[in-house]
Amino acid sequence: MHDPYHYQGICPQTGRPLRLERTAQAVAAAFELMRELPELVEGKMFGLLLTAEGTILRAFSGTQKQEGWAPPIYTPAPSPVPAQLDQLKLELQSLATHPAFARLSQLDGDWNDRISQFQQASRQAKADRDHLRQQGGDEASLTLQSQREGGALRRLRAQRRAELAPLEQEVSELRSRIAEWKKRRRELSARLQRQMHDELSQTLSAGQPWSLASLFPAGPPTGTGECCAPKLLYQAARSALTPIGMAEFWWGPPQGARQPGQFYAACAERCQPLIGPLLARVQPLEILYQDKQLLAVVKPPGVLTMPGRQDWNQDCLWHRLQRQFPDILPVHRLDMETSGICLWALNPECQRELQRQFAQRLVKKVYQALLVRQPARTSGSLDLPLARDPDQPGRYRVDPTGKPSLTEFAQIQGALYEFRPHTGRSHQIRVHAAQGLQAPIQGDRLYGGGEGPLRLHASSVTLLHGGRPLKLEAATPFPQM
Repeated sequence: MHDPYHYQGICPQTGRPLRLERTAQAVAAAFELMRELPELVEGKMFGLLLTAEGTILRAFSGTQKQEGWAPPIYTPAPSPVPAQLDQLKLELQSLATHPAFARLSQLDGDWNDRISQFQQASRQAKADRDHLRQQGGDEASLTLQSQREGGALRRLRAQRRAELAPLEQEVSELRSRIAEWKKRRRELSARLQRQMHDELSQTLSAGQPWSLASLFPAGPPTGTGECCAPKLLYQAARSALTPIGMAEFWWGPPQGARQPGQFYAACAERCQPLIGPLLARVQPLEILYQDKQLLAVVKPPGVLTMPGRQDWNQDCLWHRLQRQFPDILPVHRLDMETSGICLWALNPECQRELQRQFAQRLVKKVYQALLVRQPARTSGSLDLPLARDPDQPGRYRVDPTGKPSLTEFAQIQGALYEFRPHTGRSHQIRVHAAQGLQAPIQGDRLYGGGEGPLRLHASSVTLLHGGRPLKLEAATPFPQM
């Protein structure tokens, strides 16, 4: 038997709790895996993830690559820093074992013994003098002996200082160099850590409405992303697989409280902050409508409609849907951070017909957006041409020389507004809200909406299908107040 456990976290886009169970099937598969594993000299965590598609993903903690196992989340870019750190380590070892330290220690010890023996002899001589005084000895002669012993001790100490001084100076210089190299090593280590964190963040959260820094305000601990759970969930997202169960166990010699063959929860420091964002990327897609020609799904926020140009942004709605619908064809796109209804064709004829309707503006779309403030106007239209912003690549702006762009808007409640675009320009609603209403959409970092998830959702689409109007609706996923 195994204790019930759920991998759980908060979706960074919607704020809703997400969870994935350590199912009995996952535990049974883990026991099967244990029978295949060899004995290990050093223990580590192992894990596996079951998917709705029938695939079983396997992983072990660490950065090593091995065929048949989930690879590391990212491969560090080539850097001279590790070699420099290794060289500094050798330099520090050489400095720390410099013969001057041993010579100083030996000479200092010899002198301490010599002075200690002299002081011991002096104490005995003093006792003898005190006895002679009691017997009526010559006070002047006894005082002179005492003075001579004191002078001899001073000369001995001066001789000690003179002999130790060159070695002490050499050791002082060595210690300064050691402190300098240690500082240099700390700086290089910090630089390497920042580079690794930047690369991990680029891989994990590129294009997402969250960042690694938002999950780890004090900085990601060393080893973040190397544990089984993040590796498995990330691999599932990259492969467009839907998780249905996951389990992690310790294998190898015991380590602390960890025992071989026992199941454990995700570690709190390195894994737990990643669970919610990664679960958000592998949630089953909601299908609103499906027949032999048309498919309508609800696109999660933070997911591309189509793949990007880089290796790290291949996870997209199209790839996720292709496993279930191999012949799926795109019809239109939503911005990556926008959620809501996305239409797909299941044959070329349907694709051509839907693209015709979009081109002729026969498809009626309704969006809901939560603005950063309540605008002065509660309804109306924004007839504002849009063009690329030459000063800010990737952004658009209201521009008299731009393309005609028309959006109707109406207040639903407070700062929650409904937008009906009559044209389909890139970032149309976002720019019209920010520059037309002077109220950016919450979470719209490009147009002044601040940090956090973009609160823009395609809530309704009406089109002609089979000669009849078809209206599709998807509830707004973000808090409306």
